[in-house]
Amino acid sequence: MWSYIPGLHWLAWIQAGIKARYPAYYLIGLVYALPSLLFIFAKTASWRVFLLGWMVGMVHAHLQKAEINRRIAHAASSSMPDDALMQALLRAALAQGGYVTVTQGVMATGASFADVERTLNTMVASGYVFTRNNPDTGVVEYVFKEML
Repeated sequence: MWSYIPGLHWLAWIQAGIKARYPAYYLIGLVYALPSLLFIFAKTASWRVFLLGWMVGMVHAHLQKAEINRRIAHAASSSMPDDALMQALLRAALAQGGYVTVTQGVMATGASFADVERTLNTMVASGYVFTRNNPDTGVVEYVFKEML
């Protein structure tokens, strides 16, 4: 929405950077802010430069909308709260017969490998889960004792 407001269009990129946790968007926002800031505060840019910067920024935001939304969705899914992630891993283990691998956990929850492994290791430390190696594949499995 910010991209449609002349003079504030650059805030769309800053907001996208915050939501997506993607610092490159901050830089893009600052680049698009320069003509606006020069026009408003320094009076060194003409209104044509101001409008051109707004139009280019608006088109750029529109063309990158799918990529921005993908990055925002990824950032949101990777920041799943620990309790919600634990619950999702419990459901995945139940569906697998009482155990889950990190990869299965990632596929079931959409969280990152690091987040799933960290959460599973926390559950191991709590004593509710233990690890074993699958005898056929050697893959580490996290076994939920109470589901066996």
